[in-house]
Amino acid sequence: VEGARQEQEFRVLKDPRLTAVTQQDLEREFELATRIREASSRANEAVIRIRDIRSQVDDRVKRADDPAVAGAADSLRARLASVEETIYQVRLQSNQDPLNYPIRLNNKLAALLGVVESAEARPTDQTYTVFDELSRRLDAELARLDQAISGDVAAFNTLLRAKRLPAVDTTRKVEPQPAAAQASSEDGEEHEQKLW
Repeated sequence: VEGARQEQEFRVLKDPRLTAVTQQDLEREFELATRIREASSRANEAVIRIRDIRSQVDDRVKRADDPAVAGAADSLRARLASVEETIYQVRLQSNQDPLNYPIRLNNKLAALLGVVESAEARPTDQTYTVFDELSRRLDAELARLDQAISGDVAAFNTLLRAKRLPAVDTTRKVEPQPAAAQASSEDGEEHEQKLW
């Protein structure tokens, strides 16, 4: 604060009322929760990456105004959409939609994290089993994404270069964008408001 820094070391101790829970139990809970969080992040980052690639593909199609580029783009979009729709339920628009459309991998991971963190206890064997299954399925989808990038996107980029258009950059780091909502100012005029 105002150029001054203050530090204090401390230890986080378990609630002494939890007599049936050991420190090791809590460490296992934390370790599993961390692994689930990392898997969830990988799933969400894959969706962000797919959407960035798709946005670039849409831009190149518009710039090319060429049926060959549009056809290649359709095939590429379909391959990317297949991965995205397995990781994330793309039809979710409202709070009711999870009741109407099945949840996907990223939501299942988030729900599992809630289960693991819901009690101060060692994770159950079932939570490990579910995590292993969801991780296996996520790894398979991420491998499919890598194949689409090394195959389909690479072929699309070859076509773009032949048309003297910039290639789709699959390596750039993309940050999640805030959602936009309409809000009224004091004078009643509507403007875009960023929501995090």
